[in-house]
Amino acid sequence: MKKIMLMLITSLFLLSGCSQGAQETHVDNPYEIAKGTQILSYYDKEENIKISGFQVLENTLQNFQDKNNNILVNDDGTIRCITITDETVKTYQSISVGDSVNKIEDAYEYEAKTNNLYSVLFHAGNEENPANQNREDDWLLIFYQTDGSQITAIQICDVKYGREFR
Repeated sequence: MKKIMLMLITSLFLLSGCSQGAQETHVDNPYEIAKGTQILSYYDKEENIKISGFQVLENTLQNFQDKNNNILVNDDGTIRCITITDETVKTYQSISVGDSVNKIEDAYEYEAKTNNLYSVLFHAGNEENPANQNREDDWLLIFYQTDGSQITAIQICDVKYGREFR
């Protein structure tokens, strides 16, 4: 009986210890990002933003030139663009700043590359061929700025924002 109780207590101790470990949040959609256990969706409203370490700007031109901030561009309370420079922020396919460009090439079928910029197009959460000229304004783009070997910044925006502010 003591042996069974000891095994039960040991099992409970091990199980409770495993649940106390750091949890990694998985990003399931191209319009989401994660920092720690916090998830931010491109479709969140400004009042729902709970992710730390991001500066919220009004709808202004913001690009990869500002390497010191994670930025959310707000347009009348709606997120229009997310710029990520922090290595601890995960994006779709678990890609983060600091990762090798090989991770982009392995993760996507239709990534387009222009100089040191990779782009991936999504419609309704599905990857699309960037040659598709029938893009709608609400389709999403993920841009990966690189130095040739590593990702230096990531930007998520809709097609309309990308067309107007790039």
